[in-house]
Amino acid sequence: MSPQTRDRVAPIPRTIDGIADALPSAQRAAFNAEARTTEAADLEACLSKWWGIAVLEAAAPSDTVPPPGTASMTTVFLRRIAAGGAIDWTEIDAMRERRGARHVDWDAIDRARAAAGAA
Repeated sequence: MSPQTRDRVAPIPRTIDGIADALPSAQRAAFNAEARTTEAADLEACLSKWWGIAVLEAAAPSDTVPPPGTASMTTVFLRRIAAGGAIDWTEIDAMRERRGARHVDWDAIDRARAAAGAA
């Protein structure tokens, strides 16, 4: 990941304030309403869902929309990052050199990586 990306995108804390601060205002209102009405037992799932949305917003991919019924590699990577699961960053970094890698919005991947705190 480039140092420029690390400087531009701060990790998004998995807290109510951290997520709210990272969301655009229209989504922030929806998040706040959901977080305030979610039962304690379901709050972790609510925060995980909205944290993933905030990470995707931070990534703001610039690639074109894939044809209906398909997903771009950028979208696949961003969804994996936003899901918060384990990611082999060494493997993803190695993919940058592979044929077809020019079709992946690596800047968006780097922004999502930084927002997820996986620098």
